[in-house]
Amino acid sequence: MKKPSITSLALGALMVAAAAMTVFMVPAATQAVQTARFNLETMIPEEFGDWKIDASSVGHIVNPTVKDALGKIYNQTLSRTYINGRGDRIMLSIAYGGAQKTDLHAHRPEICYASSGFDIRDKTKTVIDTAIGQIPVMRLVAKQGARNEPITYWIRVGDALTRGWVEQKVAAIGYGLTGKVPDGVLVRVSDISGNEQESYLLQQAFLDSMLQAVRSEERFWLVGQMAP
Repeated sequence: MKKPSITSLALGALMVAAAAMTVFMVPAATQAVQTARFNLETMIPEEFGDWKIDASSVGHIVNPTVKDALGKIYNQTLSRTYINGRGDRIMLSIAYGGAQKTDLHAHRPEICYASSGFDIRDKTKTVIDTAIGQIPVMRLVAKQGARNEPITYWIRVGDALTRGWVEQKVAAIGYGLTGKVPDGVLVRVSDISGNEQESYLLQQAFLDSMLQAVRSEERFWLVGQMAP
């Protein structure tokens, strides 16, 4: 019989503790309602660095059939395709939810793409260097037929940046133990390419340029407390 991993045991202990705490406490108001409002459409510039919105393409969250479900999770979504001077295209998707409870997870790409019939492979946790600091991200490849789509994403839960289900769950439970319900945002970029390493370098350059273009007082909504 396979022994449970340390991560699984720790996560299980946190879940038990969180369940016990719910007997004595009711989650307070979300962080989102205690802070200033924002608008993704105006926060993310239509042009920055060598990038501008590609009028000939329309970026979208994969699998439109889950639109109603996403509406229950997210308060705001932004989906755009950008193009640079060399003709490289990057698809950007950002989704914001004001209440990321332990049973209400952001729609992670490995789940969203798989539900649309994509094969998911090479899922890897790493960090990318940007002008505002290192950002922990998840990378994976979604493939369907001839379409090969390298993806980079992260999820902010409250103040923390998370990658994947375990980190997201631990962060949400941690807030639950304090009686707070954190807000959350998923930031995802991808492009269609057969050269995954070149794609990841391009995506990193895009994200670096985008984050520098966002006003410093609004970066928190994307990257949490690491923002200056």
